Amino acid sequence: MAKKTALIVEDTAANRIFFERLLQQAGFDIIGVDTGREALSRLSELDTLALAVFDMEIPDVNGLEMTMRLRKKFPDTCVVIATMHDDPSLMHSAFDKGCDVFLVKPHGFMELFKRLTTEGTASLHESRPLLIDQYGPRPFRVALS
Repeated sequence: MAKKTALIVEDTAANRIFFERLLQQAGFDIIGVDTGREALSRLSELDTLALAVFDMEIPDVNGLEMTMRLRKKFPDTCVVIATMHDDPSLMHSAFDKGCDVFLVKPHGFMELFKRLTTEGTASLHESRPLLIDQYGPRPFRVALS
């Protein structure tokens, strides 16, 4: 069985390397980059992509923009936006742009790994909008005012 490909866009080397190792252990072939431009270049070379993990604050293209651009070519890819910002309005924007999982660093790394190894990306995609933060995984609910 062929491995699935995961794209990781993270400008902090330690976080990117950690995520690369984690996803390799989950059975993915990894493309790890530190800029949005490099990610877009690599995306143009791919025919399929199972998983994309975007840091929210990449210097040249933010995670929301990356999500919108990726969705045009890969509508079924599982998209994870990873950030330290636990902001409901940012979460809402991410899900509106096509994010499947909003992961608040560093809390969600191991939960994401667990879900990928037991359920796979299709389950994550079907569970959208999924929030993983210090309280664990749960559906994202927009507060009504």
